[in-house]
Amino acid sequence: MSPPSRAAPLHNFQQFYDFTRGITAGLALAAMALATPLPASAAEVCVIIHVAGTAEVSARGAGRHEAAPGLGLGRNAHLRTGPDARVSMTCPDGLEVIVGPDSTFAVSGVLDGATQQPFGLRLMEGIAGFLFDRAGGDGVQVRTPSAVAAVRSTEWTVQAEDGASAFFTREGRIFVAAGDDGLWLDAGEGVDVSADGEIGPALRWGQPRIDRQAELLGPGW
Repeated sequence: MSPPSRAAPLHNFQQFYDFTRGITAGLALAAMALATPLPASAAEVCVIIHVAGTAEVSARGAGRHEAAPGLGLGRNAHLRTGPDARVSMTCPDGLEVIVGPDSTFAVSGVLDGATQQPFGLRLMEGIAGFLFDRAGGDGVQVRTPSAVAAVRSTEWTVQAEDGASAFFTREGRIFVAAGDDGLWLDAGEGVDVSADGEIGPALRWGQPRIDRQAELLGPGW
C-alpha cells in the first residue's frame, strides 16, 4: 500500500489505522514494574542506561525506586524526572529514549490487537527524544495528552506542556495524529497540537527552538 498523503484525515488510510488501533488495549493492560536489573533485550521492557540528576520509577504494587542504570520499566511503569534531570533508556527494536527534566513518562508495552505490534510509550508532561540505531522492526507509538505519533526508524522529539504537544523530526519521517486529522513530518519540520486536539501545519522550525530542545535533552541527544 502506498503511504498516505502528507496531510489527510486519519480515516482515509488503513495502514496507519492498523498500526495504531491497539493503543486503547495497550493502555488498559495491568500495571507492572520491573524493579531489578534486566538485560536490554527483555521483551516489553525499557532499561535505564544513564541517569543525571534526580529521577524516580514507580508502578502500582511495586512501590517507588530511585532511577538507576540497570533498572527496568515494564508495562505501566512511570518515570518522573526532577529539574535538570535526564534519563536515557534502551527499549525494544533498537530504540533509545532520552527523557528530559520535569517530565512524566510511561511504558505501555507491545500494543496488542494491531496488525503490526508497535511498542507503546506515553509522555504526559515534559520532553523526550527518540533515537533508532537501526531500521525496521515494529516501531514505536508515543501518545501525549493531545496527540499520538508513530514511526519505525527516525530521530525525533516530543514535548508536552499543559495538555498541548509539540513534535519535531530531526531525521527521517514521522506521522502525527490528533482526532481524525494527521500529517507527515519530514526532517527539520515540527508541528504543534493544542490541548483540545487541534493540529497545526507542518512547519520548518527555527534554530533557536531546535537548540532549546537540544539543551533540555542534553549531550546524549
